[in-house]
Amino acid sequence: MMEQIYSGIDVAKDSFVVASNLAGKVTTSLYQNDKKGINSFLKSLTNHTWCIMEATGVYSLQLAIALYEKGIKVSVVNPLQIKRFAQTKLKRTKTDKVDAALIAEYGERMQPKLYQPPAPFMRKLQQQRMSLKLLIRSKRSFLNQLHALGQLENVDKAALKACKAVLTSIEKQIAGLERQMQQTAEEHCQELYTLLQTIPGISTKSAIELIVVSGGFRNFTSARQFSAFIGISPCINESGISIRGYRGISRIGDKNIRATLYMCSMAAKVHNKACRELYDRMVAAGKAKKVALVAVMNKLIKQVFGMVRSGEVYTANY
Repeated sequence: MMEQIYSGIDVAKDSFVVASNLAGKVTTSLYQNDKKGINSFLKSLTNHTWCIMEATGVYSLQLAIALYEKGIKVSVVNPLQIKRFAQTKLKRTKTDKVDAALIAEYGERMQPKLYQPPAPFMRKLQQQRMSLKLLIRSKRSFLNQLHALGQLENVDKAALKACKAVLTSIEKQIAGLERQMQQTAEEHCQELYTLLQTIPGISTKSAIELIVVSGGFRNFTSARQFSAFIGISPCINESGISIRGYRGISRIGDKNIRATLYMCSMAAKVHNKACRELYDRMVAAGKAKKVALVAVMNKLIKQVFGMVRSGEVYTANY
C-alpha cells in the first residue's frame, strides 16, 4: 500500500506554494494561482495525496473546489489553528515555503476533517454577503464624512454634493444586494428560511446571515459548536491564585454575525418568551444587562438548531 503524501499549500493572491511531505522528505513547488497553474498542480498529484490549506476566502476557494472535484483529499483549515500550531513549535522563521511545510505537518499530525464545497447557491450568497459588508462599511465612512462636513461653517458645496451622491448610490446598491440575497434564499432554501423567521427576534436579514455563516447548517452539528465558532461562548482566563483574567466571550470569529445576533437579542428579550424569561431572571440575579443579552444570543442559537433538527416551527410554550 502506497504511503499517504501530505501536501501543505500556502495560498496567496497570485500564486501558491506546495510543500509535500513523504517519508520525512519535504519538497516544495510554486504555481500561479490561476486556472493554468491549478491544472498544472492537479496533474502532478497522485490519488494518495492529502492537500491541506488555510481558509483564505476567494483565493483558496477555486483551488479547494478543483481538488475536491478531481477526487483528491483536501482539508481547508482555520488560519488561527495553523498559527497556534506554529507557536507550539516555537517557529521564528516565516516564509511561504516554511508556512507550506508547517501546514503539511499540521495535516499529518492533526488529521483535519475533509472539505465539502458549498452548494452553488451558497457560494452566491457568500459572495453577495462579502460585497454587502463592504458596502455597509463604505456607507458608514461616507456618513461620518457627511457629518464632519456639516460641522464646517463654510462647507464646500461640491464636496457635499459628491458625498451625498456616493451615499445615494451605495444605499441603492445595498438595497439591491439585500433583495438579491432574499430572492436566492427563497428560491433555494425556502423551508429553512421561513422556519428561522418563526422565532421571535430573527428577522429576514438575520435568517439569511445565519444560513450563510452556518453553510445552510451543514457545517455544524450543535448550537454549542456554532457559538464557539462565532465567538460568543464563555472564555475564562484563570491559573493558580495570581491570574484572574477577563471572563467574557471569546470574540473569535466573524464579528458581523455577532453584531447581527446582538440586535436579534434586543428584540428577543421583549418578544421571545423563553429569551425574555432568561433575560429577566439574569438581570434580577444581579447580572449585567450585556451579560444577559449574550445569554439570550446563545439561547436564540439553541432555538435555531432545535428547529433545524426537528423541522418544526417555533412554539412559545414548547
